[in-house]
Amino acid sequence: MSFTDPLNQLSLPVFGGLSVLLVLISMLVGNWFGRFSARKGQLSDASIGSAVAAILGLLAFLLAFTFNSTAERFLQRKALLLDEVNAISTTYLRSDLLPQQQERTARTLLAEYAATRDIDPKDTRDFPQRMERSEAIHDELWRIVAELNDQQYDAVRLGRFMESLNDVIDYNTSRLHVGTRYRIPGPIWGALALVTAMAMFGIGFQLGVGRRGSLQITLVLAFSFSVVILLIADLDRAAQGWLTVDQAPMSELNQRLQQTESVYKQGLP
Repeated sequence: MSFTDPLNQLSLPVFGGLSVLLVLISMLVGNWFGRFSARKGQLSDASIGSAVAAILGLLAFLLAFTFNSTAERFLQRKALLLDEVNAISTTYLRSDLLPQQQERTARTLLAEYAATRDIDPKDTRDFPQRMERSEAIHDELWRIVAELNDQQYDAVRLGRFMESLNDVIDYNTSRLHVGTRYRIPGPIWGALALVTAMAMFGIGFQLGVGRRGSLQITLVLAFSFSVVILLIADLDRAAQGWLTVDQAPMSELNQRLQQTESVYKQGLP
């Protein structure tokens, strides 16, 4: 999977490291400017504190906005997985509505489809091939519907099968887009980085003016904000990091269909 946004091509450890550096450098530069300005003249610590509080409020709003959007998309990916599992299972059962020959072909294709969709989120090396095969199975299943329709097969029975097959195709498209293409836009990441740098600069400046602060506090602030930003980036990526959608429902369906197909083949003369 490749993305045009350079930020999406960075690994999460690199992304986290850059976040820490952004916070640390901004605070150190702000602290230096604060100490330099304090030597030039008297500054109002109250006015500086008000400005820093306003910027921190804006940063909190941006963090909440981006976190909420990525968390919603994470939950949507989980819901779409369950919907697709249910759609495949329903279509497999509704294959009984087809003539015997088409039923056997459809069930074999759907069992293969479940195996194709049973993807390890941490290993997506064969992802393009799996997507290509998924679309090929869609075409083969739809060809069965088209042939039966041309043969004037029972419209009600065929319609029930076609309805669930449409759901399978639709959920594949939804999962593909939501899981691999919908990301936080680059301009929002840029705005978040800019406001974070300004807020950390303001904190460093205030500490520099008052000649206060310590290395420990600076590091704690740097890692605290960086962890939140890294968490947002982790939620935003479907196939990277520690927060991935559990594929157990699809794996269980795959195992069940493979067992059913194996039992059927063993019963053949």
